[in-house]
This record gives sequence, C-alpha cells and structure tokens, in this order.
Amino acid sequence: MKNKTIPVLIISFLVFLSLACGASAPTSAPTNTPDVQATVNAGIAATSAAQTEVQATVGAAVSATNAALPPTSTPGPTVEYVEMTEEELEALINQAVEDAVDATQEASDTTTQATADDALTYDEAQTVDVYVYAAEQPLAYADELIGAYYSLYGELATETVELLLAVEDDLDDMAVAMYTITDVLVSVEDDLTQGVSMTAEALLQLENAAQQASANLEQVQSQVQTWVQGVQVEREDRANAIASIRPDNVPPDRLATLQSAFSFVDQFQAALGDNKLSRDELTNIAQLGANLSAGFSQHGGPELQGLSSKVNEITQQLARGQVPQARNGLGNFESSLGQRPDGLPQPGGGLLQPGSGLPQPGGGGLLRP
Repeated sequence: MKNKTIPVLIISFLVFLSLACGASAPTSAPTNTPDVQATVNAGIAATSAAQTEVQATVGAAVSATNAALPPTSTPGPTVEYVEMTEEELEALINQAVEDAVDATQEASDTTTQATADDALTYDEAQTVDVYVYAAEQPLAYADELIGAYYSLYGELATETVELLLAVEDDLDDMAVAMYTITDVLVSVEDDLTQGVSMTAEALLQLENAAQQASANLEQVQSQVQTWVQGVQVEREDRANAIASIRPDNVPPDRLATLQSAFSFVDQFQAALGDNKLSRDELTNIAQLGANLSAGFSQHGGPELQGLSSKVNEITQQLARGQVPQARNGLGNFESSLGQRPDGLPQPGGGLLQPGSGLPQPGGGGLLRP
C-alpha cells in the first residue's frame, strides 16, 4: 500500500505543476531581455520548494500507512533453554501465550472487517496478510517454548504438564487458522491484481478461519493461568517433599562419606546427562543427598561438616527446577572434595548409570576402595 501511494502523489503533483506553468505561459515574445540568472535562481527555488512539498506529502502518507499496520513482531530472545530454570521458562511461556493471543485476535478482527462487505480488495488482502504474519511469529515462539519446557521439565512436573499440553493444542488450532488465511490469500491475490473478484468459496474460507482463530482465545488465556498457578504450587510441594526425606543408609566413617560424596556427584551428572530430570531421578538424588548430608555431619570433621548444607541446597535447587544453579553448585561442591578415592570412576572416564554399582536409596552398601 505504501509503495503504491507515493507514485500517485508525485504524479499528481507534477500534473498540477505542469498545468500551473501552462496557464502562466506568455502568448507573445517578451519585449524586454530576460534576466537569465534571475530566471534560473527562481526555477531552482521553485523546484526546491516543490520537492520539499512533495516529500512532506509523501512522508505524511507513509506515516499514515504505517500507523494503520500492526507493529512489527519482535522474535523471542535467543537463549539456551538448558540454561533456564523451570520458573524462568514458565514466565516466558506465560508472556508468549499472551502475545500470541493478542496478535491472533487482531488478525482475526482484521480478516473479519475486510470481508464484512462480502468482498476483498488487493489492498485489504495485503493488510490482512501483514496481521496474519504478525500473529504467526508469536504463535511459533510460544510453541517452541512449550516444547523446550516439556523436554527439560516435563518428566519432573508430572502433575501439571497436561495443562500445558492443552494450551499447546489450542495454540496449534490458532496457528492452523492463520495458515489457512495465508493460503487463501496467496491463491486469490493474482486474481485481485487483475480485478477479478474473490470467489464465494474463498470468502467463506477466510470467514471460517477468522472465527476458528478467535474461538478459543479466552480459553487459552484461562488455561495458561491455571497452569502457571498449578506449576507454582507443584514446585513448592515438590520442594517440601524432598526436604522431608530422611537418611536411610548413612556412611559409617569419613572415607565412606567421601566415597558417597563422589558417588552423589556421578549420580547427579548421570541423571542430567540428557538435560532432563524425572521425578524418580530427583527422588534418588535426594535420598543419596540425605544420606551424604548425615555422613558429613557425623564424620566430616571441621573441614567437611559445612558441605552438609551444600548438599541440601543442591537437592532443593533440583526440586525447584533450578537446574543451572544446581549444576554450578555441584561443580563447586566437587572441587571442595579434593582427590577422588581409589575405586571410583575418574573424571572423563564415563558416568555411572543408576543400578551400575552406585549405592541406591535404602539398599546396597557404600563402595569400598
């Protein structure tokens, strides 16, 4: 629309300028010798004034056109999702869904308004296309965030993940409606440029897609808020449950405590080797941590007793979905342990998996050198 308006304005102005010059042209040769330099100067001044007027008019037209279009959709931040906590991803998803709902509502309304007279011009089609594209971006971003959350925390937040998947289903329906509108516009734009009216079938497809896009907007907003509230409660309940785990196999001496500490490190790394954390993995690590914490308290001495609280902090971070912080805490914790005792795998020698010889909650003895 903007590109079409500018040439029309310029042509109109030039026609007007030509007519004005023609009306003022003398019918006979002048009797006095013309002042050539004065004429040149006047022409330059008139041309400059004309250019300024045209530019002002064009600028106003461009501004008016831009004001009528939706703001350019800003893509979501480029992040490594594995470096985000559950709560951070939750906040991003909540905002992304709200943005997607708003953009979809605008696209639906614009489509409905454009087809209200049972017709569609090329300019109207272009405007609808802009709004639809502006909705497709936040819809895709919200879907990407939900996929990242499900991959990283879906096996941990087992009580509320179904709520999030329901939100994703509705977002998919909204996206399908946007794609339908785009497909229809692509198929009819060539006809519209040639002055051929859109068919009744295509018009009906646009109207139905607009209705489909807006049908579940309130439901999506309600569902995402229910999920946010539910996952916050679940996170607190999970943290409280982990904090209530009591030791069931305390290391008998200082050496066994150190061995258990390195086993705790390996079990942690094995569980998160795939960048996922399940509820069973969390419970297993927490039980090992409870045993280790008790071992530090009983056998750690002045140098190691302080590590008991560090173990508890790491397991609480895992329970609250603060995996990046837990990873960093584990690295500092391992550095505090010094050299590994004989009989335990060395760094770089492969991570032990559950059931491969490490002590399990409630059973098995601690590894001996």
